[in-house]
Amino acid sequence: MFLSAVWTLILFRHPFTVITPCRRLVLCAENRKEMEEWIAALKSVQNREHFESTQFSMDHFSGMHNWYACSHARPTYCNVCREALSGVTSHGLSCEVCKFKAHKRCAVRATNNCKWTTLASIGKDILEDEEGISMPHQWLEGNLPVSAKCTVCDKTCGSVLRLQDCRCLWCKAMVHAGCKDQLSPKCPLGQCKVSVIPPTALNSIDSDGFWKATCPPTCTSPLLVFVNSKSGDNQGVKFLRRFKQLLNPAQVFDLMNGGPHLGLRLFQKFDTFRILVCGGDGSVGWVLSEIDALTLHKQCQLGVLPLGTGNDLARVLGWGSACDDDTQLPQILEKLERASTKMLDRWSIMVYETKLPRQHSSSTVTEDCSEDSEVTHILTYEDSVAAHLSKILTSDQHSVVISSAKVLCETVKDFVAKVGRAYERNTENSEESEAMAKKVSCDWLLDSSLFCDWLLWSAL
Repeated sequence: MFLSAVWTLILFRHPFTVITPCRRLVLCAENRKEMEEWIAALKSVQNREHFESTQFSMDHFSGMHNWYACSHARPTYCNVCREALSGVTSHGLSCEVCKFKAHKRCAVRATNNCKWTTLASIGKDILEDEEGISMPHQWLEGNLPVSAKCTVCDKTCGSVLRLQDCRCLWCKAMVHAGCKDQLSPKCPLGQCKVSVIPPTALNSIDSDGFWKATCPPTCTSPLLVFVNSKSGDNQGVKFLRRFKQLLNPAQVFDLMNGGPHLGLRLFQKFDTFRILVCGGDGSVGWVLSEIDALTLHKQCQLGVLPLGTGNDLARVLGWGSACDDDTQLPQILEKLERASTKMLDRWSIMVYETKLPRQHSSSTVTEDCSEDSEVTHILTYEDSVAAHLSKILTSDQHSVVISSAKVLCETVKDFVAKVGRAYERNTENSEESEAMAKKVSCDWLLDSSLFCDWLLWSAL
């Protein structure tokens, strides 16, 4: 139904084509005048720098809106054409970061003024005084909640009849249009200011192409957030959106889109910083491995927000077994700021598949002393000795050499013990045979002990 309606518009309205680096769009207007206005607006858009895939993604620094279709339970207005969004369900688009509202036909004309991420994105609104550069408010007009009150006069603000009054995307202050000038021009960054990296801190790019962040005085303990959007039956998506609304979008990363490397590179110049991993034990292990690879373990402290299926580490650290309410994130961030630290040991376990001789239980009453059984045991010993000698001679890894030497020593000692037990059962032999067997057994034991000591010494 939707595709057929679109094709009808293309055939009978005023279509034109927009080609971007990412896609090719065919748009249509109600009349020729509106089509020419759209084309003029698109031509006036400034060219933006596109980063390579190995650097930070465009979503973090371009200022572009991240649209998704949504429904609204109360009258909502388009921030582009200022008209109401008609319909009952899925009747408009909303930016997942700044909550900018638009009709589907108006989204292409929306200016790229999403929540600021860098100093360059602030542009002419930057504040400069004797103390240096300051962070201004970033206002978005209209669509305020029903219970909104003006921060200045404490009276009800907003309207369900039109776009009216403003709210700050950072400190969440809501004011009347007439009261805005009475509010301090500097933005306090809201209740999460301890964790927020303001856009003024991202002001330059290193020679290797990565953004360089400087820690401002207001951000005493910057927070880096990693969210696994696939964790918790894909519940990580709503947490990703919510974190971008509370913090600087540039400090929130999706592990499923590039991994933890880019975020850690952004924060590696900080003396100390905190990391919040939203996911399961696998996500935490992934981030910890990357921290070790970049040797940042002395600079950062890591917290866990349990979203995955295996949340053993989160339970041990006292963060609970699961979290599914994204509305509690401001309170969780406050708890994270006051949280104490604990040392965590990490280790690796290397598992090798080896062929060991069969061990008999001590409860066994009888043993198979047949000739076929003895031959089988001898062949098993032979295979084990050959395999581990080969590893000792060919392997370049010290751990493999040491492990093989230990197994080889145990195999030789077990073989000598088996020879001794076989001799004890053969009591009908002559005294001369007995003396010979003892001599052979002693020689085996001495040689094997010396050989084992030599192997261990060589391996070490």
